[in-house]
Amino acid sequence: MMWLALLVAVLLWWLMTGLALMSVHQSRRSQRIIFALATVFVMSALVGVESNATLHTPLATITGFAIGLGIWGWLELSYLMGFITGPVKAPATATLSQWQRFRYALGTTIHHELLVVSVVGLVCVLGAGLPNPTIQNTLAVLWLMRWSTKLNLFLGVRHFNSEWLPAHMTYITSYLRPGKNSWFIFVSTLLAAYCTYILFFLGQVANEPATALSFFLIAWLAALAVLEHVFLMIPMGETVLWRWARTDTREAS
Repeated sequence: MMWLALLVAVLLWWLMTGLALMSVHQSRRSQRIIFALATVFVMSALVGVESNATLHTPLATITGFAIGLGIWGWLELSYLMGFITGPVKAPATATLSQWQRFRYALGTTIHHELLVVSVVGLVCVLGAGLPNPTIQNTLAVLWLMRWSTKLNLFLGVRHFNSEWLPAHMTYITSYLRPGKNSWFIFVSTLLAAYCTYILFFLGQVANEPATALSFFLIAWLAALAVLEHVFLMIPMGETVLWRWARTDTREAS
């Protein structure tokens, strides 16, 4: 189950990350079409959360993992495409204090954060008490690790590839501190690695194949998130993994 989970997690992570990067660098008209189609998928996925959570089989577990990634992909698109962000849409100025910079940085994304909380909360309610919690666990791991990434970018990391941002979102980089790793990146990465170890352990001791597969899928997803933290600390040329997703299409209004 562990190696099946590795194959599924890495393949879907690589594919969905690439598709997201490709999508956010399309023209505005194409972005609207892509986002509309993704929204239809997410609405359908939310309707199916409860039925998936009632099925305690390996196939339902993999399906739930894919659904969770799909929902998260829609949440990422809603922000990176600029449809749901926050009231602050301007770069930071040099006169801002640390606290002011934090407030303004939060203002660039607060509406999106509320959306994420609402969607994750809804999924947790829909799947509460049912035997297959893969969808909500997938979203929970992605949510926590994304918050860790955002805090690290704000406090300071050595490496951040701003080319991944679409042109209309580049003002976000003024709130980041690339160039030097802060203490938080080391602490958060070690803590995430320890939590990942616990997830693998739970998968090893699980009595049922579907339960083991669910834990292993989440564990490998967490391991990939830890790897992304390492990418922030050490430039490793990771963009080559998604070279196929790069496009020269220029954004248009």
